[in-house]
Amino acid sequence: MSLPVGVRLGIDPGDARIGVASSDPHGILATPVETVPSGEGDIARLVELASELNAVVVYVGLPRSLSGREGPAASKVRVFTDLLAR
Repeated sequence: MSLPVGVRLGIDPGDARIGVASSDPHGILATPVETVPSGEGDIARLVELASELNAVVVYVGLPRSLSGREGPAASKVRVFTDLLAR
């Protein structure tokens, strides 16, 4: 499976901040874009960034424990990702 050529957006959600990085159009090099404060307006800002950067794919980091299991943080990220996808 090959991805279309275009910017990929990587999102690392946290309780206080959301890290955002973008790739070059070929998905080889990632560069920090912005740190978005978590809370009111965060989803809107992420959607705005995806639009501004013409992102073709958005990746969201899913935290796991060292054993590979998902914990409470992963549950929060899954809820966040559902909101972002809408």
